[in-house]
Amino acid sequence: MSPRFYLTLLHIHYTFAIINIHLIPNPSSFNNSIGVKMNKKKTSSHLSLPICMLGADGHGKTTLTTVMERVIEKIGTIHSDSSNELFNQLPNHHPICEGVGFTYRSIDYETSGKHYTQIDCETHQDIVKLLVSGALDIQGAIWVVDADYGVTQESEELIRIANSVKVSNIVSFLNIHNTDDNELVNICKQEMTEILTECGWNENNTPILVGDAHNAINYKTINLGSDQWKPIVDTISALNSIMPNPINKSELHLMFPIHKIVEENKETVTFSGELIQGHLSVGQSIDIVGKGDRIKTKCLNIKDHEITVESEPDWLSVGQVVCSPKTIKAHTEFTAIVYLLNQDESGTHIPIVENDKLEIHLWGIDIHARVQLPPGLSIISPGSNSDISVSLDLPLVMEVGTTFEIKKMDIRIGLGIVTETV
Repeated sequence: MSPRFYLTLLHIHYTFAIINIHLIPNPSSFNNSIGVKMNKKKTSSHLSLPICMLGADGHGKTTLTTVMERVIEKIGTIHSDSSNELFNQLPNHHPICEGVGFTYRSIDYETSGKHYTQIDCETHQDIVKLLVSGALDIQGAIWVVDADYGVTQESEELIRIANSVKVSNIVSFLNIHNTDDNELVNICKQEMTEILTECGWNENNTPILVGDAHNAINYKTINLGSDQWKPIVDTISALNSIMPNPINKSELHLMFPIHKIVEENKETVTFSGELIQGHLSVGQSIDIVGKGDRIKTKCLNIKDHEITVESEPDWLSVGQVVCSPKTIKAHTEFTAIVYLLNQDESGTHIPIVENDKLEIHLWGIDIHARVQLPPGLSIISPGSNSDISVSLDLPLVMEVGTTFEIKKMDIRIGLGIVTETV
């Protein structure tokens, strides 16, 4: 088994290559366009698809990951430099909170023409932080349930979080531990099906495979059709059948948050920022959204990572986002899943209570907000996670999956990801 290692998600300049967006010149017109940098040798079909393991602690996620690696060595290709492959291709939505880490192992492999990076976190809390931070843009998952325990509260919580953050496809694996109790297996499958259906996944594209990961990992003979390895092969085949193609950020609509106003003239404004996704060229029509009315304008110049657009002075400010026309909106109200930092991660111990007043840090600015908790919940304690509803003082650009930080009394106390805009 590959050793687990500890990754601390540091600031954008110190991350382990998590964020790798660059402003680059158009090969045919130097300094006239910017885009998400891609490896010229790769096409979108060869981008790595990030998937993660879901399930309660001790249900066999790591065992299944390990035996999948062993089987894929026989039917596909294992890549050794998994982290760089994943992180170089999947830019993040925002700078990661410094000091928020999670323990995981990963395998990077290719089978049936698809390239995956599979993330196996060590603990339940690690999985929550992975999903809520949006750090790796998880697009699929393998849900592991131990038949002896069934769907535990922790396991169900992870499925519901994955559903809320729009993890699009799930392959489920019922780990049976050599049991011959068909009634128990059927009860567990029915329980899993009910939760998946309730979350909106269709039974036809959310298969439940049944096998014994512990028996498979101890299998010494190389026989893909054996009783031990066939469920593992079927799981890999299910991945290839239902998992989506990786997202090519350069093909998405433009998102470019403004980080700094460089110069303002009578009819033009120059600013710098960060290209999150898409492409921007001189002469391109654009919208600038957030903190007020939508501004329709066009790009006049791109030089040294600075953008000049048609605009009156004082129209533009940090916190607004440049986008393709009519593609995104600003909102003052939204729902989110948040993870509240613990003492080690934040250096403090500040909870969130009902009707709390705090700041949402997004696109480089802090906006005052009021928070409502779910019915029956009066407090979110550090180290825990919850759904919340948020009302901002000013509208900011956001979509489902947009990640943000939570601050209180100028102290960063949590991470959040938008699950629905109102």
